[in-house]
Amino acid sequence: MAGIHFKESQKAKMARLWIIFICLYGLIFWAFFAILNDEIDVTAISSMVFSLSLIILFNVVVIVMRLDVDIDEVKITYRYKPFHVKPRIIYWDDVSDFYVRNYKPMREYGGHGLQRKMKYGRAFTVSGKNGLQLILKDGKKILFGTQKPQELERIIGKMKSRTD
Repeated sequence: MAGIHFKESQKAKMARLWIIFICLYGLIFWAFFAILNDEIDVTAISSMVFSLSLIILFNVVVIVMRLDVDIDEVKITYRYKPFHVKPRIIYWDDVSDFYVRNYKPMREYGGHGLQRKMKYGRAFTVSGKNGLQLILKDGKKILFGTQKPQELERIIGKMKSRTD
């Protein structure tokens, strides 16, 4: 099955997230200066530092977050950084059906990211509404989001014609 190869790396679209982060930073600093103008309260300052640390941690996770998917004739290799330390592999021998489809991120999975729902299975998505749906031989469902649905459709068409 030479010639079958698809590789995609997706990052989160940051425009909306930066607006939220800037608002949160502004709120934290406003509250911090409001506390400093009054009496110094150790509990309030420690809760502010804790809140700021959580926001910074969330910022770093979102900045580093990336979905890498690599498809060839033998396997699908994927990694959702920073949550997967090593790439994960699904062999085509373990897949009973596969197709590219449109999905509704909020309705089916509750949004983008690493999601798991009983009815729809697991999803690894960053943004958009297109993905590769896998149904494994053990009945599990896995969805990989894609920003290249036409290219993926072409590769999947080649895979299906080779397996028929």
